Amino acid sequence: MENGSLDRWLHQRDRVGSLVPLDWPTRLQIDIDSARGLCYMHHDSSPTIVHCDVKSANILLDPEFRAKIADFELARILLKTRDPASISAIGGTFGYMAPEYGYRLKVNEKVNVYSFGVVLLELTTGRVANDGGLEYCLAEWAWRQYQEYGLSIDLLDEDIRDPANIEDAFAVSALGVICTGGQSSVRPSMKDVLYALLRFQHKSRERSLQHAVSEETSLLES
Repeated sequence: MENGSLDRWLHQRDRVGSLVPLDWPTRLQIDIDSARGLCYMHHDSSPTIVHCDVKSANILLDPEFRAKIADFELARILLKTRDPASISAIGGTFGYMAPEYGYRLKVNEKVNVYSFGVVLLELTTGRVANDGGLEYCLAEWAWRQYQEYGLSIDLLDEDIRDPANIEDAFAVSALGVICTGGQSSVRPSMKDVLYALLRFQHKSRERSLQHAVSEETSLLES
């Protein structure tokens, strides 16, 4: 894909040198495109497809920054039965792997929801999923931040702290925390995640339109 991977734009701009920060509407559209792909794999594909390695390095961007999920090497096909669909598997990337992945070796679509939640946190905080530190990964850091401080502008990437974006960025960040919950049973489905992101985008566009109309009215009255 012409614009490479998402992680390159989020975490390697200093190294590459020529990349500009992704603005908030672009980030939100990347969220939606990626969620739509996972939603198809979980809810519309038969049998269900579990990617097993969802991460920003596996989200590729085209010339218009529309996103597609890549690298299905670790994907596992889950057959739907009466019992919760799950199989044993080994794979994934540290920082994106759901807790149950390590001690149960059981895989269902909720591990993808967890990994996608980490991507949401990357897009809103600008932080890497795991910086190699000894304390905790991004998902744990975000959870602790919300517990201690709630919604704080310090949680957001400096490049998206424009007042017009803050409400939506907080909403997406909170969704990321929900998706990375420790218990798989309480994580939302990708269909619910997609619908939430689409609602955020709709509200964002409504606010932008209202702001534009307000500015035009002010100019006409002056």
